[in-house]
Formats: sequence, structure tokens, C-alpha cells
Amino acid sequence: MKPKVLVDKHGNAHADDIARLAAVAEIVEPEGELTEEGLIAALQGCAGLIRLGSRIPDLTRAVFTGAPDLEIAGVRGDRFGTGIDLEAAWEFGVVAVDTDNIGSAPPVAEWDLALILLCLRNGAAVYRQMMAGEEKWAVAGNEDYVNGELTGRKVGLIGCGHIGQRLIELLAPFNVDLQVYDPYLPGEIALRYGIVRGELDQVLTHADILVIQVPHTPKTEGMIGARELDLLGKGRILINCCRGPVVDYAELTGRLEAGEFIAGLDVFDPEPLPRDSRLRQLPNVFVSPHIAWYAPESLHRYFATMVDDFVRFFSGEALHYELTARMVDIRHGKI
Repeated sequence: MKPKVLVDKHGNAHADDIARLAAVAEIVEPEGELTEEGLIAALQGCAGLIRLGSRIPDLTRAVFTGAPDLEIAGVRGDRFGTGIDLEAAWEFGVVAVDTDNIGSAPPVAEWDLALILLCLRNGAAVYRQMMAGEEKWAVAGNEDYVNGELTGRKVGLIGCGHIGQRLIELLAPFNVDLQVYDPYLPGEIALRYGIVRGELDQVLTHADILVIQVPHTPKTEGMIGARELDLLGKGRILINCCRGPVVDYAELTGRLEAGEFIAGLDVFDPEPLPRDSRLRQLPNVFVSPHIAWYAPESLHRYFATMVDDFVRFFSGEALHYELTARMVDIRHGKI
């Protein structure tokens, strides 16, 4: 008899991925939006749970207490288990899987690259000039238009998880001079990508273009402030598509107003970006409303990679996306 899996998936999950899961498990879908009590009732006899949609509430201690047959739970939790009481899950012997950053790595990395290219050509200023009918068609010597090409430039990358690694792959054709700061980066990943590692200050002073791609944790909050912007130096490009609170936005806004940097920003602190924010009007800033993560393919990928690990689990194979105590410790700034 196949194990039962309660599945709340995105509506655009691919049929072949549903079929792959159905080959190893009996799929049960929730009827409407569940309360905690309704979830516990629905989980009776279920060995697995996939929570990717909006019909299933957070997985609390009460849920694990009331679902004795549960063996594996899959969530989208920013690779840190948001929406699931991990301590309770582990206490009850439930394996937790999170495919969030795996699903969103390609679109975020592609938006990083797009913003790099736009900022190198000062695309925000050019767009505003065109819309106002104030563009200059004689581009020779016009620094408003061309600040340089990406090929051969010095790039600093802060954070090299799934998204950072995909960005490195996208940067390969440009032959950039890349340095990476990531104190948690496994040595085998550094070897695989030929990464030159540096301390934070070293990467900041190295970079013509700085890309920030770290999670928001107690240790990363405010990690780019006045001191770090001084080290980065005037005339550089700053890209942030990760989380707003890792940058001191009051300090950055003042520097941008002074024309010290060009920035591509997809995230802010606070969010949504206030309607009267000065960042909306600055000619040296390209802004977008926290959309880097979203693409139809990313929604498919969340489910597909989740199915990959559920197939591995029910086949007795090692998992690729299991949440670990080390990840939780990083999330809470313990290491």
C-alpha cells in the first residue's frame, strides 16, 4: 500500500510532477482552507505533507502531536523553515524539507544580472530622460548613458547560496573578476565554482559592482551600513535582491541622493516602499517591487524539487533539501 501524502500545491504544478509523486504515494488534497484542527484531522493516516499553497496553516507543535503517522513535511520557508515548528517536528521524528531558494534561485539570479546590466548603462536615468523627452542623442562622452560594460569588471558577491551560485554561472561568459564573502560556504562549493574567497572588507574594496545575496538573520541585519559603503567607494554599483534589512537604507538613500552610487534595488526596509520614498525619484536608482523571486517557472520548480525529495524519501534515498539544525542556528544568529 502506498503512503498517503496531503498535498496543498500551487495551481500550476506540472502534471508530470504530480504523476511522479502519485507513483510512490497516494495523494490527498485538502477540501478548502483548513484550520489547525482541520489539518490535524486531514493528516490522520498520512505519512507526508506538502504545504506550498495557502490552504494549510502553520505546522505547529499541536499539529505534530496530533498527527502520529506523519514522517515527512515539505514547506516553502525561505530555507529556514518559516511556517513550521522544527523543534517539534524533529522531536516527533518528522523530516522537514524546504525548497524555497531552490525554486527561486534562477529568477532572482537573472534579475541580479539584469539590474547589473541596467545600472552599468545607468538605465534608470536614461528611462526617465526618455519619458520626459529630455534624452540626449549624441552619446559620445555622455556619462549619463554609458558607465561601462560588464566584461572583465570586478564583482563582489556577498552570500553564495543557491542564488549566488546561479549568479556565478550567469556571470561566467563575462569573464568577471569575482570575489565572494560567505563564511558559511562549503569548501566543495568553492572548489566547484573556482571561487576566490575574501573577508567582507576585502570584497567591498575589490568590487566595481557589489551584489548582496544573503538571508536576513541577526548577523546580517544592517551588515551594509555607513562604514561598508565607505569601503565600497564612490562611483560603484550596488545590487540588492535579497532582503531590505541587511542594508541601512537611510544611509544608502542619503548616499544615492549625493550621487555616490548607482543602485538596483528589488527589496527595501520597510516594505512596501512608501509612496513618498525619495528612492522612487532618484535618477541613479532602478527600483522594482520585490519581484525578483517570481516567475511561473519558479512556482513549478518549488513543487518539482519537493517531489524529488519525497520520491527519494519513500525510496529510502538521501534527501537533497532537508532542513538541518545548522540552518536553524544560522537563522537565529547562533553561528
